[in-house]
Amino acid sequence: MHTYPAYHAPDGRALVDFVAATPFAVAVTSQRGAPIATHVPVVFPPDLDPADHESLVGQTLWSHLGRANPHWERMLEQPEVLLIHSSSHGYVSPTLYGRPKSVPTVDYTAVHLTGRVTMLDDEGALRVVEQTVRQLEGTRKQEWDMTDSLDVFRAIIGGVVAFGIEITGEQAVFKLSQDMPGEIRGRVRDEFAGEGGEPVPGCPHADLARLMDSLPEQPNDEGAK
Repeated sequence: MHTYPAYHAPDGRALVDFVAATPFAVAVTSQRGAPIATHVPVVFPPDLDPADHESLVGQTLWSHLGRANPHWERMLEQPEVLLIHSSSHGYVSPTLYGRPKSVPTVDYTAVHLTGRVTMLDDEGALRVVEQTVRQLEGTRKQEWDMTDSLDVFRAIIGGVVAFGIEITGEQAVFKLSQDMPGEIRGRVRDEFAGEGGEPVPGCPHADLARLMDSLPEQPNDEGAK
């Protein structure tokens, strides 16, 4: 992925937090002809706390897919994989700039992780599925208790292929109107947040508004004050 100096992650922790907050990625494996890609959950193992890390290089993440999907067989042959984590993509209209001769753009955040796949046995797959449920349920106000369904998990786990991905490289683009003065960036942020100016669930670009809120003050803000 090509990156731009103006659109870098605020720091390593922001990159790690973004991956933790977007636990669904595209896994891409090279092959003869076009690459093969599968949309998969990607979660942190129980002993890997995002708050303790400024980088994911050297860490192992967990994922799984259906055994009926032949992509896992390709991973056995070619264990190098690219994971693509991305935000929503928000169109930025020139009407928000309040100045002539402007052009539109799209704001977004993306993190690319490269890594090496190691396949897990059925017991490992069960742990991955359980951890996936824990991490995703952790985003809800009322979490589902999986206890009564664990026997169902065990009964169907043979249809799942789970794997660890040891991360070997990371790249990030946080394109969030950092090149614009604070006043303009504020209008972009408020449009992403939706009515009322506060990021709310259901707003298609609330994630971008929250990411913009987390950015440090930009150098060009001084001249806009």
